[in-house]
Amino acid sequence: MHRLLRVLFALLLIASSAAAWATHNRAGEIVYCVDPDNPLLYHVQIITHTKTSAPADRNELYINWGDGTGDTLPRTEILPLPAPFDAQRNLYEGSHLYSGSGEFILSFEDQNRNEGVLNIPNSVNQTFCVKTMLKIGPLTGGNCSVRFLNSPLQDACQFQLWAHNSVAFDQDGDSLSYELLECSGMGCGNIPGYVFPEEVDTNAPDIFQIDATIGTLFWDAPQLMGEYNIAFRVREWRKVFGAWYEVGWVTRDMQITVGSCDNEPPVMDPLPDTCVVAETFLTFDVSASDPDAAQNVTLSALGGPMVLNESPASFLPDPPDNPVSGTFNWQTVCGHVRLQPYTVVFRASDNGQPVILEDYEPVNITVVAPEPENLVASPNVEVIDLTWTPSICTNAAGYRIYRRIGPFPFTPSHCETGVPAYTGYVFLDTVQGAGTSSFTDENVLFGVEYCYRITAYFGDGAESYSSDEACTFLERSVPLITHVSVGATGTGNGIDTVRWTNAVDLDTVLYPGPYAFQLYRGDGFTNAGALIHTTGTHPFLMHPDTAFVDQPLDTQTGPHVYRVELFYNNGVDRVGSSDPASSVFLTASPNDELVNLSWEANTPWTNTDFEIERFDGAIFVQIGTSTEPNYVDTGLVNGEEYCYRVRTIGAYGDPSVVAPLINFSQEACAVPVDLTPPCPPDLSLDNDCEAPLNTLDWTNPNNSCADDTWYYNIWFTDSLGGTFVQIGTNIGDDNTHFEHVDGSSVAGCYVITAIDSVGNESAYSDTLCGDNCPVYTLPNVYTPNNDNTNDFFVPFPYRGVKVIELHIFNRWGQEVFTTDDPAIGWDGTDQKSGEVVSDGVYFYICTVTFDRLAEDEIVQLNGYVHVLRSTSPSLN
Repeated sequence: MHRLLRVLFALLLIASSAAAWATHNRAGEIVYCVDPDNPLLYHVQIITHTKTSAPADRNELYINWGDGTGDTLPRTEILPLPAPFDAQRNLYEGSHLYSGSGEFILSFEDQNRNEGVLNIPNSVNQTFCVKTMLKIGPLTGGNCSVRFLNSPLQDACQFQLWAHNSVAFDQDGDSLSYELLECSGMGCGNIPGYVFPEEVDTNAPDIFQIDATIGTLFWDAPQLMGEYNIAFRVREWRKVFGAWYEVGWVTRDMQITVGSCDNEPPVMDPLPDTCVVAETFLTFDVSASDPDAAQNVTLSALGGPMVLNESPASFLPDPPDNPVSGTFNWQTVCGHVRLQPYTVVFRASDNGQPVILEDYEPVNITVVAPEPENLVASPNVEVIDLTWTPSICTNAAGYRIYRRIGPFPFTPSHCETGVPAYTGYVFLDTVQGAGTSSFTDENVLFGVEYCYRITAYFGDGAESYSSDEACTFLERSVPLITHVSVGATGTGNGIDTVRWTNAVDLDTVLYPGPYAFQLYRGDGFTNAGALIHTTGTHPFLMHPDTAFVDQPLDTQTGPHVYRVELFYNNGVDRVGSSDPASSVFLTASPNDELVNLSWEANTPWTNTDFEIERFDGAIFVQIGTSTEPNYVDTGLVNGEEYCYRVRTIGAYGDPSVVAPLINFSQEACAVPVDLTPPCPPDLSLDNDCEAPLNTLDWTNPNNSCADDTWYYNIWFTDSLGGTFVQIGTNIGDDNTHFEHVDGSSVAGCYVITAIDSVGNESAYSDTLCGDNCPVYTLPNVYTPNNDNTNDFFVPFPYRGVKVIELHIFNRWGQEVFTTDDPAIGWDGTDQKSGEVVSDGVYFYICTVTFDRLAEDEIVQLNGYVHVLRSTSPSLN
């Protein structure tokens, strides 16, 4: 059974004998919402749960606004829980006007939690504090925080799985994420000794966690009876211009009471997430059962759809039973459309005594706007006009226009909004206003079939389902270039041949003859501005002069682009221009025993197939085909020249235009040369820190990805992130072993590079690192009596020591010896006077710096050593 005990903050510290009666804080959070008329004004609520019978009560609470100011908020509501619960929910409200943008941490605290919380040591003397983050700025656009629709006071059953969902609702439709936190104490800092519930009994196998996406808490399973406090944070994320930004968070501190019972929790039947079209009715059944046959299960539902102001959802559960069912109903409206789904959490509660156990099943429901209807694409001289029927959702912000070349049959699947990229459609433009019903596409080419789809979009980025597809061509009211082919390659004697069609759809009444053409040329792929040819006039539209051989040209170093203009009225007045079309320009890039070929052209038609030809000494012979504008000719001989050209095959989308369209590139030659380095070797490292010795072995690239690896360079750095320095070279492709010690240290990182016969060096191999396992120990006695045995104070065999700082003192605190040499070598004489020290006990302080990979490790050794020349030591 839920305790829902809620006790208000104590204002005064009182005597320990009365502490159990005056301590009360069990749960709380701070929530807020921006004022609709002022983006700097925020309305804030502190919500606490307290014990009604406690003598400590709060009619007001102090809040820190996070901007250096604070205020006292009055209690505006007390909601008692029905008997037998001795608990109440307290609501404190206030408003604050911020001066500008920023990130603000709101907080409140009260002096005491309730006594006996198992995971908070001395909980009766620990402060209760919660925080909330509010962010004001252009990315938030004003924000209302999450609100929790489920109680923060929950019961659990010992040794049984416990589950709870706070049902966080964000009215702005922000995406939510959840994370566990430690409860906060004085100053909203950490509480000394706080542990999460599963850590109270360290011998227990229980697990306590939160689902980061849906926020359900799980405890499998409580071991010790009593009260526990936990906290979690709900972060709000908003998508702005394609990127996610955090716009705020709320922390809730809640309490779980574990009691003794033999009850098992009920089980909800799984439910799938779903979508619903706005202005349609959504209904589905919910069911649950309990493994305890004698238990009855009660179903209920919590979530955003249940608390909406406009057309809220309802849940109609059957009377408690086992199993039990219920029906969820929601008449959606366009005002419900948003990017993020609504979450409904269905709760199954049994009637166990003394503890009611629960199970939760969250369902995400996305409300999607219907597709715009009656999309029509119509050619209009040199543009294409789109029209459609405005969306029934008048709250839409506008419409997104998508376009592709050629049709693509596509019917959106369930919940598939927008126009997916896999359809080949590309976003073209946006028009604003739900009532807008037209768009003109001015960036179109003649002879190309353009297809369109549109969606309605909303202020938070949500999109409707896609409209049906609408396709069309521009009418052929201007000439279309069909041929730009290189006939000869040269820097001063090259030839291009250009051909074009007549404007077969031109209105000869509006544009009477005689007709003439003008041909323009430019260097490169785009701009054809130089007039190079004008035809004679012809009385009829089907002009016979539709070809031109352009020479002499430089076709070797770059492409040329052409366009044709049509003139009417005896060749005086201009009708319009074709779209530009360029020659195909081929690039040949040599590499080791191969040539990489790539080519480019700017044409209003689509080239779909390419034939690659190579000169065999007499003629060009086809050596391969491609559907992409690139090709690799392999198996060649380094040092020999190879020459190529490409034959392109394409067509306009308009089937009335002659096809196929065949054009040749210029000729391009290259001499293969080895520019390809071997692949990086695969490195392994044996880090023997006791020897000490680092042993490196690596693979031979000639066995996998190369055939001319010659030698290897070994690179080393003595620290993480340090600069690699070459420390060795192994000649021979099979010489793949290397041993290394950096003085007496094996701390450091290695990479290997492979070099081929012409000097191409590979990238670094993977970086592998080793570390020291340092040892430094001093003896507690030595005998400096010149018998050649144990005559010097020296350490036991050591390793990995960079430096020491040793100071040795006699009984009066006088320093008799100091050194930074790890070998020490004290012979028993006073370092200052040179006199032999007397037998006895001497104290030392030794600071040892170990050479480690990440950073030096400093260890302090304090101890004593006996100086014995005779057999009876004394204290000096």
